[in-house]
Amino acid sequence: MKFRVLAGMIALAFLTGCVAPQPRHYARRKQAPAPCTPVIAPIRNSHLIVVINYNYAYNAKDPVGGRAWHKEDVLDYLNQLGRADGNSFAESNGQPVNFYITYTLNNDGQEHFTGSVNLAGWGQGQITTQYLGQYPYASTVKLTSDLTDKMYAYIKGGWHDSRPNCPH
Repeated sequence: MKFRVLAGMIALAFLTGCVAPQPRHYARRKQAPAPCTPVIAPIRNSHLIVVINYNYAYNAKDPVGGRAWHKEDVLDYLNQLGRADGNSFAESNGQPVNFYITYTLNNDGQEHFTGSVNLAGWGQGQITTQYLGQYPYASTVKLTSDLTDKMYAYIKGGWHDSRPNCPH
């Protein structure tokens, strides 16, 4: 009797090991796209709190006979740009932040500069990253100024989710 049970178990183990696995038919559902972010109208008459960061992809130093732009210069320029729209800017000092502005500046080692500015916040996270450098700059001041112009266009003109399935 013990021999029969043992032989049956061996036969069962052998047979189950030789059976081809059966295909499983799971319905693969496509993941629903993230919901569209709301369309943001131009921002007017607002006191905006910002955090300004710089990332240098090189050993940054003030140029001979001049100086690089710093956070205070960017704030002054943003206030100048925003004046016509009734907007003012201040760096966060314990207040809730409206925008995070991050500049990334690159140097090819020959004092030719390119860069980008990332605008995030307004309750939406990432808004845009704007690039300049198809034609390199000799001055980080001019590069930072032009990047600030491109970034401020989003605050001045508003923005929308750029995915094709989202309303414009």
